[in-house]
Amino acid sequence: MTAPTRRRLGVATLVLAAGLTLTACGGSDNQAANPLGTATPGKVHFAFRSDDKPTSFIDGGKPTGFLIELTQAMAQKMNLTADYTATDFASMLPNIRNHKYDSAAFGTLVTPPRQEVTDFTTAVNYGQAQLISRKSAPLATVDASGGKTIAITRGSELIPLVKKRVPTVTVKEFPNIAASSNALTAGQVDGLFTGVATTNDLLEKHPDYQASPAITSGMTAFPVAKDKPELKKALDDALKAVIADGTYTKLFDKWNPKGVAIPSDMLKAYPGMQQRPGVTAADGS
Repeated sequence: MTAPTRRRLGVATLVLAAGLTLTACGGSDNQAANPLGTATPGKVHFAFRSDDKPTSFIDGGKPTGFLIELTQAMAQKMNLTADYTATDFASMLPNIRNHKYDSAAFGTLVTPPRQEVTDFTTAVNYGQAQLISRKSAPLATVDASGGKTIAITRGSELIPLVKKRVPTVTVKEFPNIAASSNALTAGQVDGLFTGVATTNDLLEKHPDYQASPAITSGMTAFPVAKDKPELKKALDDALKAVIADGTYTKLFDKWNPKGVAIPSDMLKAYPGMQQRPGVTAADGS
């Protein structure tokens, strides 16, 4: 090999090495700028349901509600800005897995099938659900839905829950709470099965509705993609921080109807957590 050829190969090797070094530095810079791997550096992007008052809804063109304000407080603890995209429940978990959203401002019931799709934070709440019916055709309990048709939001884990409890029930799925409520009012279904906070909101709007006693549905949490462990830890830490400083309790008290207690399972999960003011131990049991 001639000397000029060796010199050219030497220069090429140096250029290649320099390029690899710059690429590595660029990767380090990107990781430093966005260590949690969020969809957008400096932000944490939450999906939310726009019709689930008082949990999350639109008011004055902006998302608001208990879990909207809670996730905003968590984002502040993470030194990030929270932003939100309204979506339907059925597409929420797949789009978190695919990194379209970082998480969801929605208390998602944690179940083994869902844990196969995404990870979850520590507990956000412990869900309870009620069966709403028309006073003119009452269903006194969830078990009374046997042989009846009830409305549930599409993709909700309340569907297998009620089918397991009441095998003879017929479930009709609707895209959102508003559509379910319209179907109940029109007599297209016999009942509407949903969470306690949504139940209270619907009872205020519809004096012709009544509700059954609540049944426990299970632990709810925020979903996170399985390949985002740093983000999951940051969300866990932020949630614990807003519980420890009393923000969770203040927001729970602000957004939930009087008499709705923070579940005792939440108090057990987070020792030292403050119960809602004016609620006795028995109310929270």
